[in-house]
Amino acid sequence: MDDILDRVKRIVADELEVDVSEISDDSSISELGGDSLKALSIISALEAEFDITIPDEEISHINSIKTTVEAVERHLRG
Repeated sequence: MDDILDRVKRIVADELEVDVSEISDDSSISELGGDSLKALSIISALEAEFDITIPDEEISHINSIKTTVEAVERHLRG
């Protein structure tokens, strides 16, 4: 999980233009400066990085680093 967590944090940091050190497991995307458009950019980057597809209906439930990692792990397991 640490590898996934680190990769998710890096993607979020890149997309939101924040330092990865500012991101904790409990950080919310909105607290980090994200909005709905940035969230879609993050999802797109995650899908490319992990070669997964996150369904549209699941995107609204991804609102923190923790829920993002959980979604990635769920889709990696298939």
